[in-house]
Amino acid sequence: MGKITKIEEQKRKSRVNLYIDGEFSCGLYKDTVVKYHLYKGKEITKAELSSIQEFEELVRAKEKTRNYLSYRPRSKREVQVYLKDKGFNKDVFEEVTRDFEEAGLINDQRFAEMWVIDRNRRNPKGHFALRMELKQKGINNADIEKTLKLVDERENARRAAEKAIKKYRGKDKKERKILAYLARRGFPSLLAREVLEEILRGE
Repeated sequence: MGKITKIEEQKRKSRVNLYIDGEFSCGLYKDTVVKYHLYKGKEITKAELSSIQEFEELVRAKEKTRNYLSYRPRSKREVQVYLKDKGFNKDVFEEVTRDFEEAGLINDQRFAEMWVIDRNRRNPKGHFALRMELKQKGINNADIEKTLKLVDERENARRAAEKAIKKYRGKDKKERKILAYLARRGFPSLLAREVLEEILRGE
């Protein structure tokens, strides 16, 4: 059993330092102080302090997750790997991702759709390459296949081929280099050849 002797605001206004029996115990978010009704003079047991610190860890993980998601959408796996790298244990990052999924802040299907839209706009790729990228992000097979139905692979191949034609214009073995370029972007060889021939016939 100990007694809270001081709750001191940190420079970061959302946090405070907690002192027990005159000694620094830990830093807490103000939300934690409110939740556990902490105040100067309150008696607190080791078990209560342990519970407070566990909740504090969860709050800290959620704040880091909100910040991580503020830059761009993330998949569930990306968030879990991020929190694991930050030192949070499995129970914490699983609870955080579960809460964020329920709140709609993490949605793998929506993430997958936004991912392929961005790829289509900046760097068109074939279904094979997109499928591999989404698997690496932890997207399940059902969501991947549903998302790929939104992708016009032939149109992507045409746009990628047009980009490659400009890149290799005037180069030796231009067609071979273009086909290799398309293969690296996950387009089937037959589709790549068909699209390239259509474009070249139109030149």
